[in-house]
Amino acid sequence: MRRALCLTAVLVTALTTLACSGDPEGPGPGDDPLPPPAEGEGYQVSMTTMAPAGTEIWTCQISELPNQGWLDVGEVRSVQSPGVHHMDISTLIFTDIEFEAGVYDCNDVYRQYPQLMDDAMVLYAAQRADQKIVLPAGTVAHLPPHLKVMHELHYVNGTEEDAEVFSKINMYRTTVPATESIWGGAVRDTNLTVPPGDSVEWTRCVMTDDVDVLFLSSHTHQLATSVEVRPFDGTATGDVLYTNTDWRSPALETFAQPLHVAKGSGFEFSCNYRNPTAETVHWGFRAADEMCQIALVYTPGEATRKCEIVETSDGVLPPR
Repeated sequence: MRRALCLTAVLVTALTTLACSGDPEGPGPGDDPLPPPAEGEGYQVSMTTMAPAGTEIWTCQISELPNQGWLDVGEVRSVQSPGVHHMDISTLIFTDIEFEAGVYDCNDVYRQYPQLMDDAMVLYAAQRADQKIVLPAGTVAHLPPHLKVMHELHYVNGTEEDAEVFSKINMYRTTVPATESIWGGAVRDTNLTVPPGDSVEWTRCVMTDDVDVLFLSSHTHQLATSVEVRPFDGTATGDVLYTNTDWRSPALETFAQPLHVAKGSGFEFSCNYRNPTAETVHWGFRAADEMCQIALVYTPGEATRKCEIVETSDGVLPPR
């Protein structure tokens, strides 16, 4: 089951030959933001909620995909309100947590079940208002029937007017026989301390098995001035292979030739911060908190292959 579940693992971007397009401004006034796929061609997951003036919302909607049999997905399109901090869809299939279908406050969900941060498998995520991916022929996402998913929508409304916020994701069926699958995951430093002024936090991780990395990206909040990723051979780091300087729209690194990463080697990622306040900021989900993480997508599509943290700048390692 684990091997079969893979959309884009954590990110939305391009594979080696994957087509990716999007409009950061989103649909225009009066446009139908995203009609669902035609009958038999796929399914849509959607959410619409209200963000009262001057508030930050983080809403989780639990639903079940309607497919009666296994669904081979070869294309995904998502449209959401411009300015969404993040949107993602995960499955709770690998957890022992049961939710009834409905809408929840994500703050309450993660407060009650903090293990979801690691145990929930992210199927899709987006920060752009309009985005489309098309997997190469033969590369598919196998979704089992009646998969229960959690759709998250995080939005900060800094205006004096209430705002309607929406997110729609279309998953399109493909009939091309599958010859390859992908997997991936996020590597994050949750023991994060961002003091006033300039600072840097770095983390090193190594793969548990050989993989071929197709692309990677990063995620931080507004205090981050840049993120750099370097290869790590288990002893030393190499030249920078990824840089991002825009926390709102992280750069996407696509490897023309998949980057082979052998077991025991991996990456070092460093996050540079500039905190203009007098308060120390720590890791957290709120927009006022901070994050430092990377996400990788690779082949083969096996969930047992991951990049495990082995060193950090503050010497604190996550439990295993």
